[in-house]
Amino acid sequence: MSDETLALQTSEEPTTASTEQSAPAPQPLRIEDIKPRMAFTGRVIRVELGGAFIDIGGLIGFLHISQIVPPDDKPVLRVADVLKENDTLTVYVSRVFPKRKRIDLTMRRPAAYGWDNLQVGMKLHNVKVVSVESFGVFVDFDGPKHALIPFNLMPKGMRPKVDDVIETAWVVEVDEPKRRIGLTMVEPPALPWERIKKGEKYPGKVVRVERNAAYVDIGAEREGVVRASSLGASFLDMRTFVTQGEEVTVKVLRADPGKRILELALEGVNPSDFALSSGPEEELSPFAVALQRAQRLKRAQEAASNAARAEESTS
Repeated sequence: MSDETLALQTSEEPTTASTEQSAPAPQPLRIEDIKPRMAFTGRVIRVELGGAFIDIGGLIGFLHISQIVPPDDKPVLRVADVLKENDTLTVYVSRVFPKRKRIDLTMRRPAAYGWDNLQVGMKLHNVKVVSVESFGVFVDFDGPKHALIPFNLMPKGMRPKVDDVIETAWVVEVDEPKRRIGLTMVEPPALPWERIKKGEKYPGKVVRVERNAAYVDIGAEREGVVRASSLGASFLDMRTFVTQGEEVTVKVLRADPGKRILELALEGVNPSDFALSSGPEEELSPFAVALQRAQRLKRAQEAASNAARAEESTS
């Protein structure tokens, strides 16, 4: 069948003029808006030997004979035996060729996920084990092909069997050219190493504070460290400036996935505010001392305020 025969057409429905005020007509579909796996209630406008042309709302798609699903699920030998003009049916978009103005349709429900909408980090639910190998299991997740979950990406000691349903898994690999999809049952970090860049700023939460360093969770595989030296003096007590549970903004100083090193700096802190005096003894400048006192007072006031609100809410 030529491309000209399969080219998009417009519906030739008669229209009648009306002087009565009516709601604005809906915007017509454009081929640029059509994506694979979209579902439509279509109307048969022409039947041919090789298939049928279907109106899906102002655009015409072609339903090949091989994509017709008859009620009795028997092989279709003649399109006219199962479809006739003005029949309505549910169809799905299988392929779109905007430059050729062509839409291919199918009556078979497509997979929920395709190569175009699978992304690393995506969370999947209720995937079914279809085969068990020496290195892992293959699962059906309603995608373009079965995905592999290696045993080393499962909870320790877990060995699923065929037909077992795994409640939750995450996508860790999508390679369409190699037709490979990899999953894990170990929840990956919200912020993978490849997305952490030097100089980038992230919100985080202080999870631990020591004298010389604070540890901040920014959603990465491991906590990042903010060293006292990043404030301009290594002898400063980090517990003066941040507290456990505090929400902070940090900037990445170093991210090394190979060594699993993540070094951070607090944003909103000027190192010059904590410069040493020029005397022989290492003492904080008067400004730094005053700043520390102000910070302690502010935290004490916030803590008292939070306690008062908590007491009011329970009374």
